[in-house]
Amino acid sequence: MAQLGRNRSHRGRAALTAAVSLLVGAACVLLPLTADAAPPAQTAAAAVEAARPAAALAADTRLATFDQQMITLINQARRDRGIAPLTEAVGLTRVSAWWSGQLSAGKTGYQLAHNPDAWTMVAADGAANRTSWGENVAWSSSTASTAQEIFTAYMNSPGHRANILSTAYRFVGMGTVGGGHGLWNTTEFTDQVQPGQAVAPPAPKPTPKPTPAPTQPGTRSRFPDGSFIRDTSNGFVYRIAGGAPVFITTWVPFGGPKSAAAVSPAEIAATRTYPADGTFVRWAGNVYVMAGGAPVHITSWAPYGRVSQPIDLDPAAADRAGSGGQYNHLRSYPADGTLLLDLGVKVIYEVAGGAPLRQSSWAAIGGVRPWVDLDPAALTGLGRGGIWNHLRHVPADNTYLRVGRKTYQVRGGTARFIATWAEVGGPKPVTLVDDTAFRHLGPSGGPGYLLAVIG
Repeated sequence: MAQLGRNRSHRGRAALTAAVSLLVGAACVLLPLTADAAPPAQTAAAAVEAARPAAALAADTRLATFDQQMITLINQARRDRGIAPLTEAVGLTRVSAWWSGQLSAGKTGYQLAHNPDAWTMVAADGAANRTSWGENVAWSSSTASTAQEIFTAYMNSPGHRANILSTAYRFVGMGTVGGGHGLWNTTEFTDQVQPGQAVAPPAPKPTPKPTPAPTQPGTRSRFPDGSFIRDTSNGFVYRIAGGAPVFITTWVPFGGPKSAAAVSPAEIAATRTYPADGTFVRWAGNVYVMAGGAPVHITSWAPYGRVSQPIDLDPAAADRAGSGGQYNHLRSYPADGTLLLDLGVKVIYEVAGGAPLRQSSWAAIGGVRPWVDLDPAALTGLGRGGIWNHLRHVPADNTYLRVGRKTYQVRGGTARFIATWAEVGGPKPVTLVDDTAFRHLGPSGGPGYLLAVIG
């Protein structure tokens, strides 16, 4: 039996985020997130018997490989939902590892607790520019617990899951320590860190090509791009594109009926939510590139320097994108925070409320992140209707932008400064942007733009 530690939250200048803690074991009892709570008291926690016994580590040990596995799992979950992955930051990891070490050393009486000084510690260790922050902490009585087990426990808890999937965060720190009193994990999240803090991803090591193993039911390798699958519970047919199942209503676009593998709803749920960024798809003779879950029209292969084979889809899937149920494997517009590179002028745009806003600084938007290469015509044609309807000219109403330490609400194309979240009914997801879009207003400011800024 496990008990969730007391929740807390911290209000930055322009953001409110909640920190949550978790004890991991055979079962979990969860408490709801609360806003503006006091720092957590050191609450007594019931001992957790591990699902399988294992010998404790002889001495407290930093589990660096475990940490990298956790970051990989977090980023895979974000990518599967069309959310930009997090970048590890040196200082955040240092704070995370230090606090897990304190917990493992009994500084809280071996009771799971939040770091009461985390907000100021991350600022002193490379994140002085942060405006939002969150923390997850977990404990397992068994040092044999895997990263997947801890990650699954986090994802099964609404508060922890919210931190992991929040679009407000761009950086993560991970620290796990194991010892005679179990395994302790601390994860720190922030929206910004200072230059030099981001950890460069390790260079891939060449490995011999493995012998393909027999495909097991339910694994993604069973559903290659372009294959058709049929849901055994309702007869719905999907085509796999970029690892995701895209619904089809008729065989006509494919030249007649095709063979479709019968799969269970659970197998379908295990696939990606949206096609992977950069996947090329086609319907009605028009080609699109997937960006943040949405299809963006392209007119030429020339900017890409190659010709790719797009995956043919049913036009109805795009027409009804995001309308619910089986149509929810495509978005109408790219997810907030999606980055687009204009291959013509080599300029980066960040999507906010469906509109691409020009950016001039990686630092202002949380550091270098993956982007989608885009035909320049996609940015000059946006908003014209029909095939161009998957990008907006101006951000949608109630889009929230953060520039430095100031937060703005977009209404009617105008960004209005908000001093506190109370003005708009509580915290909202925000998109980090630099001030380029604020300095260049109107259509001349770029493909996506703001009409005015107030405050």
